[in-house]
Amino acid sequence: MIVLSLYLVGALAALVAFVLNNNFKMGIVVGSALPSLIFALIILPFETYLPALFFTESPVIFYGAAFIGMASNKVLSSYFLIGIAGLLFTFIYLFTSPFFDGFGGALGTTAALCFLPVWAISLLRKK
Repeated sequence: MIVLSLYLVGALAALVAFVLNNNFKMGIVVGSALPSLIFALIILPFETYLPALFFTESPVIFYGAAFIGMASNKVLSSYFLIGIAGLLFTFIYLFTSPFFDGFGGALGTTAALCFLPVWAISLLRKK
């Protein structure tokens, strides 16, 4: 159940950042950083009530998946595919994060690697 909620966090983060960036014209930095900050501040007081795995991993997943939301709707306009990229980010993060320990830029790189196949799917669907 906890892992499922982490996947939900990843999909939601990508979608929220995408909507703030494209629909509300907040820009890529504010559109991804602001909801990440708000999410972290919301769960902070609930540390004793939330499972340890969710409390430690969900802010990182939210922040990393929000990088996917930095995409322009001119490149990819499907909310569904943005959500799928957020799910893919969560999957890759949960299974590979120990290998990237100590490397800078791992979240952004993972987000880019999760966006690319989803973007390729959208290009193939157009043709």
